[in-house]
Amino acid sequence: MRFSGTVEDREEIRELYARYCLAIDQARYDDWRACFTEDGVFESPRFGRCAGQAGLRHFCSQYQESLGGARSLHVVANISLEITGDTATGSAYFLYSHCKDGRVQQASVGVYADELRKTPAGWRFASRLVSIWGHN
Repeated sequence: MRFSGTVEDREEIRELYARYCLAIDQARYDDWRACFTEDGVFESPRFGRCAGQAGLRHFCSQYQESLGGARSLHVVANISLEITGDTATGSAYFLYSHCKDGRVQQASVGVYADELRKTPAGWRFASRLVSIWGHN
């Protein structure tokens, strides 16, 4: 199998996937929003479609409130990328755990479907669609 894109681009995008998870789990919401382009879109069955930096800021507020004092843990695996110049598509499985009062609960599993764009600041998510398995 031949990989698309440079090794450097692939590694930068993999780092973006990790940075995204670490930022949201550590409640570093400005850093999480910085994983997206200025016009970036995040869409999930639980929170709906959030577009642009204002929409992403609103998502962060909703997400923080939904935790109810719990901590989250996102784990991403099986990242697959198709890079064409300064754009890319990506997909990855995710596991999401919810941690509160000394109890850890597997909250959801699913897949991310991503459109990425290389910006002057590096690779960013232009759109991220979350599909949660078993969610109607």
